[in-house]
Amino acid sequence: MSTMTVAEDFVDVGGRRVWVASAGQGPPLVYLHGAGDLDGWGPALSLLAADFTVYRPDHPGFNRSDDDPSVDSVLDLAFAYLDLLDAMGLERVHLVGHSLGGWTAAQLAVLASGRVTRLVLANPAGLRPAGPAPDIFTLNPVESAALVNHQADVRADAVAAAEQIAGDTELFQRFLRNRMATAHLAWNPYLHDPKLAGRLHRVTAPVLIIWGAHDRLLLAETARQWQEALPGARLEIIDDAGHRPPVEQPAAFAALVKEFGS
Repeated sequence: MSTMTVAEDFVDVGGRRVWVASAGQGPPLVYLHGAGDLDGWGPALSLLAADFTVYRPDHPGFNRSDDDPSVDSVLDLAFAYLDLLDAMGLERVHLVGHSLGGWTAAQLAVLASGRVTRLVLANPAGLRPAGPAPDIFTLNPVESAALVNHQADVRADAVAAAEQIAGDTELFQRFLRNRMATAHLAWNPYLHDPKLAGRLHRVTAPVLIIWGAHDRLLLAETARQWQEALPGARLEIIDDAGHRPPVEQPAAFAALVKEFGS
């Protein structure tokens, strides 16, 4: 298998830099990452790049993107992404979001559903979690890695990587910055917007909800709440995955997104 060539560049959005990785060819697909994502690219995106031109930006205030003081909520973040789409000349896109990125993608589709060809939400935050949700803001990197990964080998690799964060100044600063940005967006109310469910009826794009069966952060029962708010949505549960199906089951995840988007 040939190595995927991933372009990396900053996009100027109103004088602030947003870091964007991109690869592939075909219809544009924008992937919005989860809060704990310190990395730029993964196997699922490489698989999707066989059928789409995949863009993976860092959220403002996360990883390599500049801070944006105007972003105080996920609603603000969705507006910031509309500005990014404008800056990149992307009129209509397949929009895929995971966790915090799923919440943001859903909010963007509420605001501007005409910009979204297909909407894919993977273990999205945004609606009140079903059952008790662990407090992610009290967890260290190792505890976070253990929580969000289900498969033993993936969890072991993630824990081993997390153990190195404290000793890597740049990575540790990135971890703390991402956590602060996430807390700013999603601490109170915790991981949801009480108004979002009542606004999801504005989404006109076809919707696919993907959930890892063994998610211990946002229980799989939460997917039913998304289905109730988006009655036309299709739900796919991925076995042997926790909170991060794109990482734990990249082939299954990519296959679902491709089939839905064709």
